[in-house]
Amino acid sequence: MNAKQKGVFATFFVIGLLSMIWLWKSDTKVIIFKEQTTTTTTTIKSVFKNTLNVDPTWISQIPDKELKIFSQNGEDGVLLWIFTNIGTVNSPPRFVEFGTESGKECNTRFLRQQLAWEGLMMDGSHDIPSINLHKEKVTPENINILLEKYQTPRLLDLLSIDLDFDDYFVWKSILQANRFHARVITIEYNYEIPPNENRLVDPKQDARRWTGTNHFGAGILAIAALGRMYNYTLVYADKNGVNLFLIQKDILVKQGILDKIRSVAELHVAKPTTGWKHPQDPDKTRRWIWNDTIWIPD
Repeated sequence: MNAKQKGVFATFFVIGLLSMIWLWKSDTKVIIFKEQTTTTTTTIKSVFKNTLNVDPTWISQIPDKELKIFSQNGEDGVLLWIFTNIGTVNSPPRFVEFGTESGKECNTRFLRQQLAWEGLMMDGSHDIPSINLHKEKVTPENINILLEKYQTPRLLDLLSIDLDFDDYFVWKSILQANRFHARVITIEYNYEIPPNENRLVDPKQDARRWTGTNHFGAGILAIAALGRMYNYTLVYADKNGVNLFLIQKDILVKQGILDKIRSVAELHVAKPTTGWKHPQDPDKTRRWIWNDTIWIPD
């Protein structure tokens, strides 16, 4: 087998691997390869980088690609599908995720552990240097300082945000600073806020954060509006009503698929697959902020 034939074989092997990840399920367990050779890892990276001749219908197939391996819901499958179709820019691909807890259940474990991605994780209660997880209290005021502290690349492949309360404002701080950018964003939102209401919590009202009620985060319209202001397009909301996925608009324009993105109202999840719902906040004095970022229509 010559070098070209080996390359073709390796490419089809990796595509088959990704297919098995999506298709081979047994209850909650998924058959995956726990070990990979350097050759295979390198080939996976090259497959992610090569986005020539991408099927323009891939964006509409995202709902079928949800898969939980190490993520809370179907985020693992969604992210694999997105990067299979838009590629990566770093070698190795790079990510930042905060709000990971111990890192056992998060959006980047599969990418890091199975596909050799590299990145920074931060959490308010856990510190595991061996996986580059650091104990940090992330706030809108310090996020850019922390990214500098850990020598974050200026352009990331993925940024994942899960802080249970002021996710919107932490992302907004990164966007406004204009020092760090990510091609793909996944961010927690509050599905109980209707898609026609541009509102989010007021984190400066008092010292309280999330208290286990439905007073947390930002609605889908608020997140989409903030993203649109800074060249991001909302492309998906996971079926369990937890995370939103946004991609840099330029990537979608280059692929000629921007007009295939569903509207905010269509993407919104009104009834999560597991039926979860937080109780109403009994304190009616807690405020919401309306129209922090104005939605700019097409």
